[in-house]
Amino acid sequence: MPVLRITEASPGTLVKLRGRLRLILAGGLCLLALAAGPETLAAKSRTFFRPDLSRDSSRETREIKVQLLADSYLFGLPGATGQIESALREVSAEFKRLFALTFVPDGWAIWESDQGGRNVQELAEEFRTATKGRGADLVLAVTARSDLQTDYSGLALFKASMIIIVYTPDQASLKKLIKHELGHVFGAVHVPDQGSIMSCSGEGHNFDAANENIIRLGHERSFEPVAFPFSPEIQARIEGSYLKIRENIIQLKEIKLLFSASGPGQPGQETKCLSDVFLMLAQLELEKNNYGQASDFCGEALLLNPGDLEAMNLQAISFRQAGRTQEAVNLYRIILEIKPDFSEALYNLGVALSELNRLAEAEKAYRQVIKLNPRLAQAYHNLGDVYFRQGRLAEAEQQFLKAIELWPSYASAYSNLGEIYWRRKDRTKAREYAEKALSLQPESTQARNLLGNLLRDSGKPAEALNEYQKILAKEPESARAYYNLGVSLTDLGQWSEARQAFEQAIKIEAKMAEAYGGLGLCCLQQGDLEQAIKFLLIARQLGFKDPALSLNLSYAYLNINDWPKAEEEARRAIAEQPDLAPGYNNLGLALAQQNKLEEARMRLEEALKLDPQEVGTVLNLAMVELSLKNEERALDLFLKALVLNPGDSQNGLIYNNIAVIYFHQEKYELSWGFAQKALQAGFKVDNNLLEALVKKLK
Repeated sequence: MPVLRITEASPGTLVKLRGRLRLILAGGLCLLALAAGPETLAAKSRTFFRPDLSRDSSRETREIKVQLLADSYLFGLPGATGQIESALREVSAEFKRLFALTFVPDGWAIWESDQGGRNVQELAEEFRTATKGRGADLVLAVTARSDLQTDYSGLALFKASMIIIVYTPDQASLKKLIKHELGHVFGAVHVPDQGSIMSCSGEGHNFDAANENIIRLGHERSFEPVAFPFSPEIQARIEGSYLKIRENIIQLKEIKLLFSASGPGQPGQETKCLSDVFLMLAQLELEKNNYGQASDFCGEALLLNPGDLEAMNLQAISFRQAGRTQEAVNLYRIILEIKPDFSEALYNLGVALSELNRLAEAEKAYRQVIKLNPRLAQAYHNLGDVYFRQGRLAEAEQQFLKAIELWPSYASAYSNLGEIYWRRKDRTKAREYAEKALSLQPESTQARNLLGNLLRDSGKPAEALNEYQKILAKEPESARAYYNLGVSLTDLGQWSEARQAFEQAIKIEAKMAEAYGGLGLCCLQQGDLEQAIKFLLIARQLGFKDPALSLNLSYAYLNINDWPKAEEEARRAIAEQPDLAPGYNNLGLALAQQNKLEEARMRLEEALKLDPQEVGTVLNLAMVELSLKNEERALDLFLKALVLNPGDSQNGLIYNNIAVIYFHQEKYELSWGFAQKALQAGFKVDNNLLEALVKKLK
């Protein structure tokens, strides 16, 4: 009897960061970069930013905890930290009055910036390290250095909830700087209104009404690093404000053309503001998975400013997430020709190349990123992913450990370490890492999938099933979860339900090879042999490599009496796994059916050496020995089968064959006894044998 096997549940695909590393660099304030425009025009422009808004005085004030960071340069300036705290308190009082937001300093921490040439990404990683475990909502980092790689006096990392400012001893300028960047943190964008604090030049003192509205809407923003700051409802309302600002800026540009003869104007200011708005709109569309619309907004930004690397990077992200991965790669290459040390573009290039399975190129990109930014945990993580996919587990482990060293709460890195230990059959360590990942990120489908696989490996398919169902409750489009659900259902013998699970996995991911393999097995068990063969062959065509595939194909061909193909598939299974006992069993059967009895016996003997307790192989070998007239050897094997499985439904056939052998040996009483056992087991014993035994026993 052929023995079936199903492939084990595969480990979940390694989590790569989706989207951008830096997420949004929501504008910066360059205090001296732009000259003030004509006063008459500035006054006129302000009228375009006065929608009818009412301040919600009844809203409960929200307290925002701010972790303050300073480098040694700033700590060396007498009174500087106190001056910054004073400026923050003044700004906080304004935000409380306007937006029911108040900012509470949570002490100072040192941030070492002794190396020259820091870029924004490096700074953000340093801040993450400096503030880990402190529990602040927002980071305000201040440096007294002047040699940073930025043209801005202040920068806001919108999604990361971090502000970076260059210290100025002028209290008014310091206050404006903090106020401007806090506006960006809550979604405000640049406007060409010289009376607004959000103007590109930063000449204004107060917020324009449109940005007031945006900040008010952003009152409830999240400060969790893994979540987009705004709820979908608020996103939609903020997007409406951005679109209104865009409309107003376009109108302003048209008015400026009419008044161009009255003064020098400010060429490019509206262009800069429009570009900022388009990028914010693009980011919102990305969050809604509207990749085409996001790309269009990036395109509009690039028409205004063709050399805007931020817009080009965001458009490349739009391309990749829309499945236009090669186009994304091409655009990243262009960005890097312009700025070879643009580490964000290099990082995203690595992600795109990895998705295209161009692993050697992805490895090179990530190594370049690490060279530029040795504190970037995500780069080590994704380099580890590349090594994992190449089977370089020891190197992958080193990279994941490095990522955790830099970012101790990096849930995905723990999950991936768990995957490595699962591959190594170290279930204890694998479970330890899976549970650690879930403690850090309870919604991690990768970690929960790994936990399900570990439960299944431990002979607990029902518990594994529960874990996969938890994944599907949160991610109903997870093909991997459906696949592993199907595998657990096969363990439970629920073939119809398993078949449905595999079919659902294929609906979601049409080229999921292993799901076709599982579907083929279900059809095999249900006796749908033609469909079984069809699905198993599709699995092979899609690249599924597992001896079980060839083994199950051999079984299917045996059952439709296609002996040559059964032989071919059994030989393939053995070549793929030389110690595969069922493969030798099925090969022996196929050979026996083609009357190649000597080789059949040899292959069945090999199967029995590998698995001496397999009753099906014992019986198959016994039948071959009978065909070769080796009745003593056949008798020994039949008796062994009875010992191995005394209650089997096939024992009637065994009793009958033993009766025949004893009759040939003239042991008539023994023959009669086994013939009676065969009859009791429901086997139809040949009447000629019974009649002959009656005569011999008289």
